Amino acid sequence: MRLAYVDVCGFRGYRKPVRIEFAESFTIIDGRNGVGKSTIFDAIEFALTGTLSKYKDAKASGQTVADYIWWTGKGPAPEDRYVDVGFDVGGKVASIRRTQFGEPDQQQLAIVSAQLCDSELAPPAPLEQLCSASIIRDEHIAGLSLDLKETERYALLRDALGANDADDWIAKAHQLLAAAKRRTSAAQEAVNAANSAVSQAARRIDEVRANIVADEVMSEAVRRLRAFADTQASPDRLMGPVRDRIASLNAQADALESLAKRWIEAAHARLRLAELEVAEEQVRSERDAAKAALDNLFAEGVGASPSSALAAEARHLIQLVSLGRTVGLKDGCCPLCAKSQSHAEFDEGIAVAEAIAARLDEAAARQEQREQATKAAEVRLESAERAVATSKAASEKIRSFMQSFDHDRNMLGVADTIGLDELVGRQSEIRSSASAARQDLRILETLRLNSELERAQHAEIEAKALLALEQEKFGRARRAEVNASAIHDAARRAASETLDRRLDRVLPLMSELYRRLRPHPVWRDIEYSIRGDVKRFLKLQVGENLNPQFLFSSGQRRATGLAFLLSVNASLAWSRWRSILLDDPVQHVDDFRTVHLAEVAAQLVAEGRQIVCAVEDAALADLLCRRLPVLRTGQAKRITLGPDSDGALCKLRERDLSPMISRALVTGGSQSRLG
Repeated sequence: MRLAYVDVCGFRGYRKPVRIEFAESFTIIDGRNGVGKSTIFDAIEFALTGTLSKYKDAKASGQTVADYIWWTGKGPAPEDRYVDVGFDVGGKVASIRRTQFGEPDQQQLAIVSAQLCDSELAPPAPLEQLCSASIIRDEHIAGLSLDLKETERYALLRDALGANDADDWIAKAHQLLAAAKRRTSAAQEAVNAANSAVSQAARRIDEVRANIVADEVMSEAVRRLRAFADTQASPDRLMGPVRDRIASLNAQADALESLAKRWIEAAHARLRLAELEVAEEQVRSERDAAKAALDNLFAEGVGASPSSALAAEARHLIQLVSLGRTVGLKDGCCPLCAKSQSHAEFDEGIAVAEAIAARLDEAAARQEQREQATKAAEVRLESAERAVATSKAASEKIRSFMQSFDHDRNMLGVADTIGLDELVGRQSEIRSSASAARQDLRILETLRLNSELERAQHAEIEAKALLALEQEKFGRARRAEVNASAIHDAARRAASETLDRRLDRVLPLMSELYRRLRPHPVWRDIEYSIRGDVKRFLKLQVGENLNPQFLFSSGQRRATGLAFLLSVNASLAWSRWRSILLDDPVQHVDDFRTVHLAEVAAQLVAEGRQIVCAVEDAALADLLCRRLPVLRTGQAKRITLGPDSDGALCKLRERDLSPMISRALVTGGSQSRLG
């Protein structure tokens, strides 16, 4: 299967439609930087995989290469945006087309993939792997060769050689090993749990044995408890009466304690009550005296006018007298009553009125004193009433407290003749008796420990039996894990040995390509060696175990890397794609080794490979066109890319290469003889 054409529009730097038809044997593309040579190879990879692997997962300012797949430059917008790649399959063309908003026909993609790859031998994601091995870019030549780690270099070569059923066996062995490890882990947890159960049972036995008492101690405790509870019940029925008796004593002790706390308060209350009775008698006498004084004042004031009325009458009379004196007799008549009088009679009348006003004023003063004395007597009586009520309330409170105290004392059978010390002593004696009963009760409770000891011993026997069983299971699981690990390692070793046999045919090809490219003038041979049992390493060395990665120059490393990548492509046992795409493979490589590359490419073309090579230098393109074999017209092609008059990238020139003249200056007879 060969590459037939690439048709792009609005893709990367191509604004206008550009279609490139590839020749059967080789196509040389030249053009200066930025004219879209690498974009041709990008289009092929994008059509097959939908991505560009050379950018990997690069991001910048929140953008990725996906934002720049389609045309984003200045100028008129493209007529369309698509990538169309065709493949020649036995004279028939199968194409894959991707657009900006459309995916390729999946059925067509599957057909092309089946033609490009042998599905039975191909690795996972075969199209990505195929593009990686068949499109040899300048940036990959160094990065994917000498600069790779030895394990990554081996993995690259292993994937290039293709998958085999050993991978399935390795996956199955890995699943078996993972299951065995999970089983071992579960068995280990079960053993740990069984060990914990055995330890817990042993601790419980020790605890029970530590709490079991001697028979003599038990007998004495039973005897004391029977006396305490006043019962002859059997030991197994003794706990109920004893607990009831303890509860009763505790209640009695609590009551005595409460009584003791109020004992001193009651003594003080008795003294206070006597004092209150005396004080109450005094305030009652005061109240009676105040009431009698008030009654007397009320009796004296019966029928008397208020002091304010008497004072008003006195003022009015004085005003009349003053008016009469001022006016005097008028025409022999009194100005107040208009009665005919003499001056002597008038003066006598004025004197009588003044005497009456004086008596009224004195009566008003006496009445006012009587009223003030009445108010003072009322205040005194009210104060005495309050004092009587307060004294009575205090006395009633103390009497109520004393009644409650005497009631509680009588209920507890405490005589009023005993003292506080005797009461406290009785309370302490009751509590001591209850405490001793509780101690004996705890001894009695150890009777049930005998049966509990039997249960604990039985539990220990069962835990030890379970531990033995779990240990046996763990041993079997551990042996199974060891066997699974051995199977897994054996599968990986078998896969490596199978791959080694394939490498025995591939590694000489690597060395041969290195010798043909001749990267170094001194070390003309390179050795490829594989080491490691389960984890494999592909080591490159020259001379006496020298590492070319640190020895060769940049150009020499690139030439070595190119030899390695060409050998990887030639090792694709599962690939049916006969095309090798070289994107500027001679960067930093001198002219001498460029000629060697042309010789290697010529040999590949002679063996039926299709070569598509893009270079910057037109002279190098001429060299490749002369060096690569052309047997007939149309078998090879040279294309020059560049900008058109509008600045859009396009195909400037395209010409088919003709076979070189094989006979020159030969006469007709000689030609016939030679023919």
